[in-house]
Amino acid sequence: MKLASKKIVLTNGSSELGKELLSVLLGEGALVVVGDSKPEEIPNHVNLQKYKIDPSKPDQMERLIESAIETLDKIDVFILNAEEFLYAEDEKENWSDLKYLFQTNSLAPIFAIQKLTNLITVGLHIITVSSDLIEYPTPGYGLYGSSKRAFAYFWDSYRIQTGKQFQFSRVVSEVPGKSNPSKLAKIILKSILHPKRSRNESFSLGIRNYFLQILPFSQFFRTLIYGFRLKVEKKKKNSQTSAPTNNEV
Repeated sequence: MKLASKKIVLTNGSSELGKELLSVLLGEGALVVVGDSKPEEIPNHVNLQKYKIDPSKPDQMERLIESAIETLDKIDVFILNAEEFLYAEDEKENWSDLKYLFQTNSLAPIFAIQKLTNLITVGLHIITVSSDLIEYPTPGYGLYGSSKRAFAYFWDSYRIQTGKQFQFSRVVSEVPGKSNPSKLAKIILKSILHPKRSRNESFSLGIRNYFLQILPFSQFFRTLIYGFRLKVEKKKKNSQTSAPTNNEV
């Protein structure tokens, strides 16, 4: 087995990707600790220890890390999979939702990395999963993208700051909702076995991002496409909301 006795911590194991990833990790012989808000939805396994946490709260992320070290003796790989996703909600002011979004997507993951690198001095590999939406302005994803971009800026800066002391791997996925959890889980496994700074979920995603970088004007057309999609979605949503109800008997 490729991951025999590898000690791994995963957040959000009850998500579609989390369940696929757990199946792969456990199937390859890894010892896994998972932190999740719904651990009861995750099947039991002899090599799996589950903890109930709120991934938006730094103190509970800290408890997960300390519990994992106590359970496993050490952490070889920490996979940051938890995230809050919003679409077409940019115009709605809601402080509690905004706070939860940034706590889940930015603050708690940043705190977790700081805690991990202070507790573990060598041999740690941290993997994060995020959409390519954070790279370019995208209508409809302003809140989601900005919360993930804040974390990405820290990630890139801290990775350079720590040098070769730790391994940092980012797996770039398709747009949330269009990603293939099974394929993505295999890419993450590949990143564990052969650490690399960045991997794409698919070859086509890598090609798209490459052309967006070398042909900046293509970003304009990308923005137009997403803007059109957003207008269609809003029009559809408004028509459903304003549709008259038939109360005739």
